[in-house]
Amino acid sequence: MKMRRRRFTLGLIIVGFSLLLLAGCGDKGVEPSTSSLQRILNDALTRHQLPGIAGTIIHSNSIETAVAGVRRLGSPNRIAANDLFHLGSNTKAITATIIARLVENGQLTWESTPLSVFPELADSIQTEYRDITLAQILSHRAGIPSFSTVEEFLTLPDFVGTPLQQRRAFTAWLLHRAPATAPGTYLYSNAGYGVAAAMAERVAGESWESMLGSRLLSPLGINGEVGWPAAGDPDQPWGHWLEDGLLRPHDPHDEYQLPSIIAPAGDVSMSIGDYARFVQLHLRGLRGRAELLSAATFRRLHTPTGYYAFGWAVVSVDGVASSSHDGSAGTFYVLVVIQPSRDLAVAVVTNAGHDEAAMAVSEAALALLKL
Repeated sequence: MKMRRRRFTLGLIIVGFSLLLLAGCGDKGVEPSTSSLQRILNDALTRHQLPGIAGTIIHSNSIETAVAGVRRLGSPNRIAANDLFHLGSNTKAITATIIARLVENGQLTWESTPLSVFPELADSIQTEYRDITLAQILSHRAGIPSFSTVEEFLTLPDFVGTPLQQRRAFTAWLLHRAPATAPGTYLYSNAGYGVAAAMAERVAGESWESMLGSRLLSPLGINGEVGWPAAGDPDQPWGHWLEDGLLRPHDPHDEYQLPSIIAPAGDVSMSIGDYARFVQLHLRGLRGRAELLSAATFRRLHTPTGYYAFGWAVVSVDGVASSSHDGSAGTFYVLVVIQPSRDLAVAVVTNAGHDEAAMAVSEAALALLKL
């Protein structure tokens, strides 16, 4: 497990939501970018000195996208429409959607417990964890530790084997230890999504990585990868972070890699067009259009306990009920907002993960909502 870099920020970042809360404000085929969309992205790129940026405006029957900037600072290669961006914690909604397919198939229920899926843990599981449900895990109310910092990962043993085997071992290790807080209390947890994925893997007999393709990407006709975009292709966008006060490219092969045990919480990369298609799936579902899942299941995915649902935070943006989430593992930053009543969703992502990048993406997303 490679986690020795000084920063690890895979969590729900508040910058985007703070800006949103203060603001006033079909087909797979991608339409040509509008001048307004391109102008907003160009402005964000220039004013905040970002390497690259991509954005999308989504309606039930249309998707518009635009990109700007370069794949890596110091390189002249421009961002292309089909380039991949790391989605960070916006992966959680993807994992929840995969799990929802298993629920509709009767392989799980929202009330399934880790103990019901892994009965062999009966003699080792902590008492407080015996009755936690899948719904509590996905809404961060199971008491499972966060695992959002390097320090937490340094406490782990070395899990070996396939990613599926590592997540199974991690689940057993985690549930043998005391919870971080009382179940029922909100605590944002990347580890919880690792446990939920392990439960899905046991009942499906298939790894999360395989289900990502078979139960989501292939049915939607889109592509996605696990890991940094440039890990397998150096011509893909590189992430960037601050080092000694300067924005520098992050080497996708260095020691900072997200471990397989929490990949379902934050390690998927997609192009802006393909991510838009995933978001459009949810927009359509929230407007009553069943595709992959029933409309009732889409509503369940976006029904919060408190303000967090299953991979989505449900907030008010200028008085409009919205499902939103931001994600970053420190080298990319993404923000998505869905407003079903307006038949509208927007998403913006940049290949940098510092505070200035978060500000730029949030401002651009707000501008797109106001178009």
